Amino acid sequence: VRLWVRTEPFLVGALPAPPPARLTPHYLRKAAAYARARADQGCFPRLRWPCWRHIACGKLQLSREIAWLYFELFRGLLGPAPPFRLRWAEAEAACASAEELERERSKARARTRPKAGGARTPPKGEPGPTRLFRFLLFLYVQQLHKVSLRRSLLGDEWPGPRTRSPSLTGNSAGGNKNWNDQEHLAFVQSHLLDMLELLLEPEQLSASSHSSCSSLVSYEAVCALSFLLEGTVSNSGTVWPLHELALRQPCHGHNGYSKASRAFPLAKLESWLRSSLTANPLGMTVCLKAGRKLAWAQQ
Repeated sequence: VRLWVRTEPFLVGALPAPPPARLTPHYLRKAAAYARARADQGCFPRLRWPCWRHIACGKLQLSREIAWLYFELFRGLLGPAPPFRLRWAEAEAACASAEELERERSKARARTRPKAGGARTPPKGEPGPTRLFRFLLFLYVQQLHKVSLRRSLLGDEWPGPRTRSPSLTGNSAGGNKNWNDQEHLAFVQSHLLDMLELLLEPEQLSASSHSSCSSLVSYEAVCALSFLLEGTVSNSGTVWPLHELALRQPCHGHNGYSKASRAFPLAKLESWLRSSLTANPLGMTVCLKAGRKLAWAQQ
């Protein structure tokens, strides 16, 4: 099995700016626990706008505008259909005040809620908590543009005279991290354990809110990781989401999947993911290396 990091969550989902101070794993775990405890208020398994607004503004100290930007950006990555989004955008653009805008946003959210007396069921193949887990991963991806003091002192974080893209030789230069698939891979490799811990059930965490040697990663969490990872079997050419590859029988010995508990031991899953991660064969760097210069460019 070969796994790689999907481009879209980083190219489209990561805002090209340092994340807010409280958008850290510690506070994201608290936000997840808060959402779980308020399932009857529309916070779980799908985190709705009123609940997210309360968490973002009241707990994470984000402005309402930034909270809405994250919420809409995530929804844009997963749906709904573009015609609906266009109608909502046009209705919001016509609002003359902040109060009217908030009412329009609440109306838009209400259109997606289940009817009274009926529970919304997740799409086929998607467990209930997966949507919340994906949103947590989306928020964590914002760390891509976190400015490191150490790297700043070394000069790695300072912008150059202009943003550079991968060169024709396939070597990705510094600059726009959203386009740099090597940065995406390095980010996932560096933060894989943090992301897995972020998706653990509360009872799987120690008193210090970290994993233990006996922690189990649920199948729902691995489904959520498919938001970031996909792959293929050998050289078949067919691309599969992570959770479908993880459930293949030949992989169980490597990732430790148990049909009885429908879960993965965290240590074995992390080891399997790390050993299977490789460069994105559909990414810009690999495509540039595999290509060749045009005849007129060599003259």
